[in-house]
Amino acid sequence: MSGHKCSYPWDLQDRYAQDKSVVNKMQQKYWETKQAFIKATGKKEDEHVVASDADLDAKLELFHSIQRTCLDLSKAIVLYQKRICFLSQEENELGKFLRSQGFQDKTRAGKMMQATGKALCFSSQQRLALRNPLCRFHQEVETFRHRAISDTWLTVNRMEQCRTEYRGALLWMKDVSQELDPDLYKQMEKFRKITP
Repeated sequence: MSGHKCSYPWDLQDRYAQDKSVVNKMQQKYWETKQAFIKATGKKEDEHVVASDADLDAKLELFHSIQRTCLDLSKAIVLYQKRICFLSQEENELGKFLRSQGFQDKTRAGKMMQATGKALCFSSQQRLALRNPLCRFHQEVETFRHRAISDTWLTVNRMEQCRTEYRGALLWMKDVSQELDPDLYKQMEKFRKITP
């Protein structure tokens, strides 16, 4: 026997289904691309579709607001830590300077400089004590940002892709329904009846 393969009707049916699915995939990609283009260019979308997504869009805006706020909070904490360290260092230097000048001055002003210097050094140490809770807080904000917000961001991206596919399918259905408009065929029939 030769290596020729027989073709049965179900083989042809499978081949037809595969060809049809390729055409369907091409059509689907066309409408998805058209929807993505509409979104990217900022063209006006169907008002009913946009209105149906209003609740989702409000939640997405809230998510983006939380995302921006966490980033701003993280930057503010880092800046606050730097400023606390700088202020504490300057305060400690001033305290040391006043104490050393107070030891040299044997008058009542010298004693006041010593007391003020000692208070400034103590204050700078207390200010540095704020750094540990701030570091812990910064770490927690960063953990939240990298875990919760990143995971949510991935989910949002997948949802946006599904929404684009869904809206593309709606565009396709709208296009097909306009082609199948019975009123249009009635108008065509009137036109055909008028012309002899």
